Amino acid sequence: MFKNYLKIALRNLQKQKLYSLINISGLAVGLAVCMMIMLYVTHELTYDRFHKEAKRIYKLQASVKIGGNTMSMNYMSYASGPLVKQSQPGVEGYMRTLDYFKPVVVSTPAKPDHKFTEDKLVFADPTFFNFFTFKVISGTNSSILDKPFTVVISQDMAKKYFGDADPVGKTIRLKTDSAYLYQVTGVAENAPSNSSISYNFVASASSLLAMKEAKNYTGEQSISSGSFNLFLLLKNAADTAGTRKSLQAMANKNKDDFETHYKLSSLTSLHLDNNFGDFSNLKYLKIFPLVAVLILLLALVNYMSLTTARATLRAKEVGVRKVSGASRKTIAAQFYVETGLFTVLSFGLGYVLCYAFKPWFLNVLQLKIDNSFLYNPQVLLLLFGLLLLTAFIAGIYPSIVLSSFKPVITLKGKMSRQAGGITVRKVFTTLQFSIAVGLIICGVVIDRQLYYLRHADTGLNRENVVMIPVGNSIGKNYPAFNKDVRALAGISTVATSRYAMYGGFDMFFVEGKTKGESTALASLSVDDKFINTLGLEWKFEPAPNTQLAGRNKIIINETAIKELKLPANPVGSIVDAGNQKLEVAGVVKNFNFSSMESTIGPLSLAIAADTTQFWGHISCNLFARIKPHTNIPSMIGAIQAIYKKYDQETPFSYTFMDDAFDKQYKAEDRLASIFGTFTYITILLATLGLFGLAAFTIEQRNKEIGIRKILGASMATITTLLSTGFIKLIVLSVVIASPIAWYAMYNWLQNFAYRIAVPWWVFAFAGALALITAIVTISYHALKAALANPVESLRSE
Repeated sequence: MFKNYLKIALRNLQKQKLYSLINISGLAVGLAVCMMIMLYVTHELTYDRFHKEAKRIYKLQASVKIGGNTMSMNYMSYASGPLVKQSQPGVEGYMRTLDYFKPVVVSTPAKPDHKFTEDKLVFADPTFFNFFTFKVISGTNSSILDKPFTVVISQDMAKKYFGDADPVGKTIRLKTDSAYLYQVTGVAENAPSNSSISYNFVASASSLLAMKEAKNYTGEQSISSGSFNLFLLLKNAADTAGTRKSLQAMANKNKDDFETHYKLSSLTSLHLDNNFGDFSNLKYLKIFPLVAVLILLLALVNYMSLTTARATLRAKEVGVRKVSGASRKTIAAQFYVETGLFTVLSFGLGYVLCYAFKPWFLNVLQLKIDNSFLYNPQVLLLLFGLLLLTAFIAGIYPSIVLSSFKPVITLKGKMSRQAGGITVRKVFTTLQFSIAVGLIICGVVIDRQLYYLRHADTGLNRENVVMIPVGNSIGKNYPAFNKDVRALAGISTVATSRYAMYGGFDMFFVEGKTKGESTALASLSVDDKFINTLGLEWKFEPAPNTQLAGRNKIIINETAIKELKLPANPVGSIVDAGNQKLEVAGVVKNFNFSSMESTIGPLSLAIAADTTQFWGHISCNLFARIKPHTNIPSMIGAIQAIYKKYDQETPFSYTFMDDAFDKQYKAEDRLASIFGTFTYITILLATLGLFGLAAFTIEQRNKEIGIRKILGASMATITTLLSTGFIKLIVLSVVIASPIAWYAMYNWLQNFAYRIAVPWWVFAFAGALALITAIVTISYHALKAALANPVESLRSE
């Protein structure tokens, strides 16, 4: 019986080529989108679950309340690990890791001239590869990181620096602030893409004790905040409350002026809970599954709508089978088999589309997913579940409708041409275009908000400013490097800052007038050319002949006046920074020194003299403003040549300030790009559904059209008659979608301190686009019917 059902299904597929193509391609597109989103969501939700002891591993974090300010501390001191282990009976073991905060220069003694800048240098305790489930390919697990200046490298790094040779026992040169030779004691598999702990080099933590620049990382000898990720292996995964309570009791005994609160975060929750600097993961995990459901729903609606719309063509077939003794269940089973065939074909095509467009999708998300993850049993099980669910939903409504035909009515030829539920099909069409219009509105609003962020006045001039990171290896040569760059014909001004703009800042606390009151003040260490180079404007200029450079003088912004409760003109005022008194030398107008998602906070500028005593011994950034109409590539080449003259150790790199500013909105950029693509797909699916439904509806009215033409109806009259019903549905879709889209976008915009209002014309634009798409789609069939010979139309009936 199943074989016969399959034959009938194949016969109908070949007989109705146009509708079969629309059904299969539409469903395939919906399934492809659903597969890609399912792959992404599964990848995000399975982070770090591959570790054998993942359920028992927790990360220790703290929050410190100073005055009225609460600061989150993601890292702990070097001594915290052993001290927590000794004092907490519920802790079985610990692991300290330090993610080196900047890229390092790597080379080998065999090829000293082949230098590369690498990231993901991790310093870790000796038991790193036992604590976590990362496979060591070569080397002895138990003693692999026991000694200072030993390192385990990833497969990629082993291939890059040693080719096919075994690197174990050989040396590699890692230049942090100073250069050190490390012995390679092992090669580990590359960290999986769904691991929050990623590495290219895992160096022994004991190396830090021998590195002069690392003293600041290891000096603190108490349980406190610091520079290390501290992971605890609990004896009982359920006893987090007891361990945290015990730690809190220890913290409460301290007589510090601030409150410390400890938190234990599960390893498996770190990726989503602590997505510092880019909150896109949580945004996508909330939005993408909803979009996947909507797009798959559109594809399923297309299938069900077209299948039931063509019900009259199969009415007599159903009637004959029922008269022959077939039950309603048997007929429903037949249509389920047909649906299953369509679904399998669509699923296969959808998988091909998913595989083809996966690289683009991941590139937009700036995400890497290992190919092996595609064949993960969990992913395969989810895909199989998607296939079954799609077949079940796609087949349930057509089976109910088509198996319900009464044989007496159908065999007499009295079957209503509206069989299959014209009302249901109208609902389907309205739903499709409502989703399409809603996504169009959301996509345009996201694009307008991003345009606003990039073109808003941020209080400084970012145009043609290049930022060049300079390591301390340049040493005493920094003043000469600065001078040579400033002397280039295409450079107007040059400045220095410890951090790149939008790349971070220091922070200190200013004491308030009452005990325990303090205000967090962001701080940028800059030279005296910084204000002019970035085009900052003065609110209150310094007094004439004031020496701005000095340890006890600061320049503040307008927000700091209010937050520190200073006089309206605070120049000359003294603020208490705890261990020193600082004089306010001047006030600059507010400018956005971080993302526009938040309001401008209080800021201080500490002006340092541009001497080797300061910039020559710490990492900094040189800011160079390039004159208009200058050849940018040539100018960058000239700056690089000067850089290489003074520092041959560190590879040259640069970033334009505009690019650094735009990079802050990478999550929104990705959201806009993906949203745009989803909108195109939604419009395509809605158009496909309307195309098929219009073709069938007009085909059923061929006789009516022929009669109207014979009676003198014009082509315009017939086209209008056939289009009016569909256009009413599109207008209704706009009415339904607009308030829902407005509400969604209004809430999304609340994430930004600086934002646009949802413009009225967006709704008109989305509605017009939907109407134009619908009219073009319907007009093809309407004009074809209006131009047809009425004699042929009547004869065919």
